[in-house]
Amino acid sequence: MVNVKSFSFEELLKTVETHDKKFDFTVKSHVANGSELMNAISEEMDERNFSTRTVLGIDIYKYSQYEPLRQALVPFLFKLIYAEATELAMKQSPYVFQKYEHKDFAEEFISTGDGGFQIFPTPIHAIAFAIYFELIVRYYNSYHYYPEMRKVIGPVNLRYAMTRDKIFKLDDQFFGPSIIHNDRVLSKDSLNRFLIDENTYNWFLISLNGIENLQFISMSELNQLPEFEGYELKVDEHIFPEEMDASYQKIISADIQKIGDIMAKSTTLSIYNFHLQYLGGLMAEEPQGKKRTMTTVSLGNLNTSGID
Repeated sequence: MVNVKSFSFEELLKTVETHDKKFDFTVKSHVANGSELMNAISEEMDERNFSTRTVLGIDIYKYSQYEPLRQALVPFLFKLIYAEATELAMKQSPYVFQKYEHKDFAEEFISTGDGGFQIFPTPIHAIAFAIYFELIVRYYNSYHYYPEMRKVIGPVNLRYAMTRDKIFKLDDQFFGPSIIHNDRVLSKDSLNRFLIDENTYNWFLISLNGIENLQFISMSELNQLPEFEGYELKVDEHIFPEEMDASYQKIISADIQKIGDIMAKSTTLSIYNFHLQYLGGLMAEEPQGKKRTMTTVSLGNLNTSGID
């Protein structure tokens, strides 16, 4: 679904071989000029056309410290939770994910085994998906989702990062600063927080007058944003409608605070600590019929200590 500037390895190789040689032993201690090749690559790739996208990073904290059996099961568990979250995203946020099919999530996901990087068109998509992911994790940790496996593996704790910058595709793989920065931000956190970069912070500031207004935004207001042009608006509800009364599916708080700067290669990134609380749940089948399984989940936490 995400429309990203894409390049072919074979096509780039043709360009390189037009202006370069695979091996050149004709001159010793020869230093190439490189200007013709650089111009050709710049013209073909044209980084001004790279796509700006939001990357959501999810990581199961201290996964490597699990004992071998538990460690082997964590990627399996992550895949289960991931599949459940994608299903919820499409079912319970039909406006936000109306242009998605199930395959789109997998095609735009970079797996790391104990987590990964999901590419989205906007930060709204990323936060909605993170909420559903965290909701299933809460049910898992409280023995309501695969309780026997919960006993075997134990609880899981997540840390999140959200960045917004350029990305591109080489064949079927994604690359670019948004992914590099996300990995850097995620790795700097040791307190299971939800960290965002300044580009994401500014997107919310410009689009919604601040990320704190997430709890009040409606789909009709989202529909006015340029990123949601062409989205079909059917009802004026909040971002997270469901079969149940919409009052039971809502963001109840959103807080943000700047906590410091980090270096990502040669780039300085300003990092913000984001904390969100969401009231929601699933419809559970019981002998007496369907029952609301309501709970409040938090994305991130309020710890504003500096980053490592």
